[in-house]
Amino acid sequence: MEKPKIGITEKIGFSLFSISVNIVTQFVNTFILFFYTDVFGISPALAGGIISFGLIWDGVNDPLIASYADNHRFRNGERVRPYQLYTSIPLAIVTVLMFTTFPFSQSAKAVYAVAAYVVFYTLTTFLRLPAYAMPALATPDIRDRLSINTFVSGGASLGGVLASLMCWPLVRGFAGLDSSGNMINPQAGFIFGSAVVGAIIIFGSLFSYFTTKERIRPEVDLSQKISIFKSFSILIHNYNWRWNTLFSTLYFINNVLLTTTLVYYCQYVIADPGKTTLIMAMFALGSLIALPFVKKVDLRLGRRKTMMIGAGFTLIAKIPFLLAPRVAAAMMVYALIMGISVAINIVVFSTTRAEVSDIIEKQLGRRIDSMVTNLMGFINKCGTSLTTLVIGIVLEVSGYVGTQTVQPPQVSTAIIAIMGWAALAMAALMVFCASKITIEKEVAKMKEESHV
Repeated sequence: MEKPKIGITEKIGFSLFSISVNIVTQFVNTFILFFYTDVFGISPALAGGIISFGLIWDGVNDPLIASYADNHRFRNGERVRPYQLYTSIPLAIVTVLMFTTFPFSQSAKAVYAVAAYVVFYTLTTFLRLPAYAMPALATPDIRDRLSINTFVSGGASLGGVLASLMCWPLVRGFAGLDSSGNMINPQAGFIFGSAVVGAIIIFGSLFSYFTTKERIRPEVDLSQKISIFKSFSILIHNYNWRWNTLFSTLYFINNVLLTTTLVYYCQYVIADPGKTTLIMAMFALGSLIALPFVKKVDLRLGRRKTMMIGAGFTLIAKIPFLLAPRVAAAMMVYALIMGISVAINIVVFSTTRAEVSDIIEKQLGRRIDSMVTNLMGFINKCGTSLTTLVIGIVLEVSGYVGTQTVQPPQVSTAIIAIMGWAALAMAALMVFCASKITIEKEVAKMKEESHV
C-alpha cells in the first residue's frame, strides 16, 4: 500500500466535491415538495408519495450499485473515483428536468416526476460512491480520516451556507417578484436556479477528480467475487455497523423534518418567506463553528461520547423552538444548534463507517467499502422516504392546498408538530443509539491482533 500523502490541495478537493454535492441535494430536498405542490400543481399527498417512491428507489439501488462497484475496477485499478468524471454532467441535466413544468394531466405529472426522480437518484448513487467511500480509500490513518471527514463535513456546511444564501434568492430572482414579494414566474425561477446548481455539481466533481487519489487497493484478486447476499449477511451481523446505521438514519430523518418543512414554516407559520435564507444560513453557520473542534473532541473523549454529544445537541436544539414555535428568532436558534450537531454527527458516523470497513477487511480479507456505505444509505433513505411521505399526508390531512396563499390554522399546528415534537423524539433515540457504540474497542482489538 502506498504511504498516504494527504496535502491541503487534496483536502480542498474533497471539500469542494462535498460543497457541490450538498448544494444539489439540499436544493432538491428543500424545494422539491414545495415545487410539486405550489408550482407543478400536484396534491400534497401525491407529491409526498412521489418523493417517497423516489427515495425508496434511491435506497433500493444503493446496495445493487454498491455490489457492482465492489466487484468492478476501472482500467486504472480504481474503484470509485472515476464516477465523478462520468456522472456529474448527466446529473446536472436531470436536476434541471426535475424542476421543469409541463402542461400534463395530474396522472401524467406524477409519471413524469417519478421518472425524473428515478434517474436523478440513480445518478446520485453513483456520484455518492466517491463522496462516501473516498475518505476511507484515501488513507488508513485515523487522524487523516478524521481530518478528511472534517473537510468533507466543512464542505457540506459551506455548501449549506451557499445553498442558503444563493438558492432561494436565486430562484426568486429569476422568477421576479411583485410588490408583495410573491414570485411572478416561479417556473422560470426553478428552471434557471436548478441550471446554476447543475453547473456547480459539474465543477466540484471535476475539481475533486483531478486533485484526490484512491490509495487503498484490494489485497485479493478481482476474480474473487463477493455476492450481494454475502455482503448483506456480513454487515447485518456487524454490531457497530447496525448501531451506526440506525444512528445515521435517525440523523437524516431529523434533518428531513426540518429542511422539508422549512419553506412551509416561513411561508405559513411566520408569514415571512424571506426568513428561509437566514434560517438556512444559521443552520450552516452552526456547523462551521463546530467543525474545527470535532477531531479534537473525538480523539480526546472517544467515539461513543462524541456521538452522544452530537445527539445531545440535536436534542437540545428543539427546546427554544418548542417554547416559542411562532417566533423567528427561536427558529434561528434551533437552526444554529442543529448546525452544531450536524458537524459532529457527520464526522463521527462517517469515520465509524470507514473503521467498520477496515474491520471487515481484516475478517474477510476483502474490502467492501461501497456496500458498507450504500447498504447504510439504503436504510437511511427508507427512513427519510417514509418521513417525507408522512409529512405530505399530514399536510393534506391538515387541510393544506398549494394554490391558496392562506392556509387553515391546522396547517401551522401540523408544521410545528413535525419540526418540533416529532424531531425531538428522533433526537432522543439518537442519544440511545450513540450509547451503544463500541467501535474503539473493535479497532483496538484489530490492531492488537495485527501485531501478534
